[in-house]
Amino acid sequence: MKAIPFKFIGSGWTVSQASSALLAVVAASALGLAAQPAQGRDLTPDISSRVWVEGDRELAAVSMNGKDLITFRSKSDSDDAAEEAEDLAVHLQELLADKKFDVNQLLPGKDGDRAVIKLGGDTVVSFMPLNGKESDEEDSSEYLDAGLKLVNGLRAAFGASVLPSTFPDLFDKSSLAGADGKGQLFSGQASWYGPKFHGRKTSDGHRFDMDKLTAAHRSLPFGTKLLVTNRKTGSSCVVEVNDRGPFIDGRVIDLSRGAARQLNMLGSGVAMVDCLVLSGN
Repeated sequence: MKAIPFKFIGSGWTVSQASSALLAVVAASALGLAAQPAQGRDLTPDISSRVWVEGDRELAAVSMNGKDLITFRSKSDSDDAAEEAEDLAVHLQELLADKKFDVNQLLPGKDGDRAVIKLGGDTVVSFMPLNGKESDEEDSSEYLDAGLKLVNGLRAAFGASVLPSTFPDLFDKSSLAGADGKGQLFSGQASWYGPKFHGRKTSDGHRFDMDKLTAAHRSLPFGTKLLVTNRKTGSSCVVEVNDRGPFIDGRVIDLSRGAARQLNMLGSGVAMVDCLVLSGN
């Protein structure tokens, strides 16, 4: 076992304290904790690409810390998979090295014949999701599925909640599928309200039904659809804005009891959520 240098700092350390600290270092090293990527650490995860051949097809994968995020398959007699993987690996490495990078702001999208990754509404990475098919016919779901796989791979690696598998379908039906491809994304503390307000009129003039999937927001137009994801549990649901609030500092949205149940936050009362604007009136 390689010796680990240890230096006493100051004169206040006892032998017992030093031994405990040393054991902690050894334990962390054995568990590989020091190598794990985490939000806010200075260590940039290792992004790389690798290439291999199966039959008459060239395959290439982009990996993070040795775990494949996405795989490309060339058409026969082509080496475009390697080029696409290498290019994507370079751009991801640059993205993750940015000190302002926030994995919770990552979303998949589509721009023409490219799958894209958005950060806070701006396109930061684009790639061609090669699948080895000889047809050049555009398949919108293929681009979104590839982008979702890559985004969720990054989210999971950083300990963030992943987007639901229904995201591509929500994307196609929402304003995100427009020409600019931008959807507002905001995050913060969410709370929920129920029995006390059940049956009362909401700000849009309708009666509040605590078991429907609705929400109160300070400024979004009534009828706006939001995809809300609980960061801690990863649970998601789509809600419609029909009320104003919340009126407590530090909270960004107030959910109905039905929405809180879907997000597994009834017991906690509040939760950190990510909200994606899907459509508006």
